[in-house]
Amino acid sequence: MKLKFSHSFLFTLASALIFSLLSCASFKNKEWDGTQIINPQYSDFTLALDEYLQGLKYQGAVLVGKGHDIIFAKGFGRCDPNDEKSRVIFLNATFETGSISKQMTAAAIMQLAQKKKLSVQDKLSKYFPDYEHGDEITIEMLLNMRSGLTDHINEADEFFPINIYRLIEKNQLACKPVDKDLVLTYFYDAPLLAKPNSTYFYCNTNYFLLAKIIEQVSGMSYQDYIKKNIFKKAGMTHSNLSFQGTDTKSYDRYGRYYSIPESLAVGCGDVNSCVTDLFKWNVLLAEGKIVNRKSLRQMIDTESYGYGVYVKNKAMFHSGTTNVFNSYNYYDFDNELSIIVLANRPIYVNNATFIAENIKTLYKNFDK
Repeated sequence: MKLKFSHSFLFTLASALIFSLLSCASFKNKEWDGTQIINPQYSDFTLALDEYLQGLKYQGAVLVGKGHDIIFAKGFGRCDPNDEKSRVIFLNATFETGSISKQMTAAAIMQLAQKKKLSVQDKLSKYFPDYEHGDEITIEMLLNMRSGLTDHINEADEFFPINIYRLIEKNQLACKPVDKDLVLTYFYDAPLLAKPNSTYFYCNTNYFLLAKIIEQVSGMSYQDYIKKNIFKKAGMTHSNLSFQGTDTKSYDRYGRYYSIPESLAVGCGDVNSCVTDLFKWNVLLAEGKIVNRKSLRQMIDTESYGYGVYVKNKAMFHSGTTNVFNSYNYYDFDNELSIIVLANRPIYVNNATFIAENIKTLYKNFDK
């Protein structure tokens, strides 16, 4: 997929670049407060969208933006749905975003590649020399989910010995930590599910390993690197990587609130964020302010899974699912359209992907 940038005159190009730099600087530092933003220029769409979400009894936050402008942003329900005295969900309220985190891990890898500190063609053996299949797998295969590795989260019963798997299950339900080295300890003996680079297979372990490569190359912890080079660079002032570091809570059908153990989610599902921060992220990533335009094109040069994002019809997107939260982040390059859905309900109650697809359809119906 190609991004289109064309200007007729050098003066126009220079002016646009200057304006872009100025506007991005102010956009990065912009803050939005309150429980809603409704753009009157899109009144028919926003009214229909609000009615749709109210009808669903939606619990979470939604943002629709075009370029640097928010069309619709609103919180629905309470930060703790089991506590009627808890705060109404506000625009900067944080949620577990799950696999949306992979966009940021991929961007971090590309930042390091831009500095020639690594190459996406590097073999895994360069960073994990004792791994049996290290010469068969590259960083790029980790990025685009073609490594053939077993998923330590979704196929934990195959990745870990049964006694370790049971321990993880027990600690997860009790919101207790597991050993920070657990994944790397058992990674070396975990079976391959497919021959490397033979097929696409979604796997969280790919992004866990990318986080560990970021640490080796940068000399920083993954958390410190992301805070400095992603959150700060994008002005994501409300985002964090703390275990259960959210303003919102969610519960499963049995009334349990629990999260993926922190040491298992590194790089693949550990970002807590809000709709306003993800809006900044979308815009600034698309404008080449997080990674340069060449790196961005490399990330999205596919019609399936690129580097940390799915790509289709000139748009990038990713869903996220943790135990009791689910989310969806979408950006259409041609229309500069952002749709962000963060739900503090499990996917079987409010499916963020399904909701986002319906929002997209609603927008097209009114954008004539």
